[in-house]
Amino acid sequence: MEHPTSKKSFFETYQTFFAIIICGVLISGSFIIGKFITPVSGSSDIQKAITQESVRTDLISTAKKIGLDKTAFAGCLDTGAAQQKIATAVTLAQKSGVQGTPTFFIIKRTFGGDGKVATEKQWPILGARDLADFEASIKDGVPPAGQPEIKGDKVVLSDTDHYMGSKNAEIVVVEYSDIDCPFCKRAEATVDQLLKNHPEYAFVYRHSPIAELHPFASYRAEATECAKDLGGDEAFWKFLKTIAK
Repeated sequence: MEHPTSKKSFFETYQTFFAIIICGVLISGSFIIGKFITPVSGSSDIQKAITQESVRTDLISTAKKIGLDKTAFAGCLDTGAAQQKIATAVTLAQKSGVQGTPTFFIIKRTFGGDGKVATEKQWPILGARDLADFEASIKDGVPPAGQPEIKGDKVVLSDTDHYMGSKNAEIVVVEYSDIDCPFCKRAEATVDQLLKNHPEYAFVYRHSPIAELHPFASYRAEATECAKDLGGDEAFWKFLKTIAK
């Protein structure tokens, strides 16, 4: 008994031919596209160098604008003279339990008749809170409601701190900040208003760059320290305010 055979479609009959044509088109296309998108060996390093150089140029330009010696500033930046200061600041932040930026610590003190600190209490305020949260927290002497607890070493003020205001202030606001952090930029206006409302408060700025998120934050932090070395506290604050915008 003869079995009926099924009729093949046009494509099935010539499927090998079509497969060869399609493969040829794909291979040719890949070759052509590859000529334009295949990275050159070491191109990522070159791109990084170009980016670093552009940042360096901007920092040197800023230093000149605020009246610092351009050559001396570039020398400080290029030799990495301030790297250890930033590394020390990062270690200090980690020991205090800082896990993100901005992180604030409020230090509330009383002084004895001899001018020395008699009592001291401190607590953290996490994130870019609004002005009302800061003022209420300082007034009540407790962290904002619902804030996660952080554990770490007590914040100890130092003569090397970047201080704004009286070193004998009863309220000191310490900020751990990353220059390239968008939340830190948002918090800046709040801190400015807080200090304007309460000129009796003092403010301390400490570096806490997050390299994983902001690859040039440490480099910019080093630049602020170079500004401080060359022009003192006034230059530090002016330089920081300019590049942190």
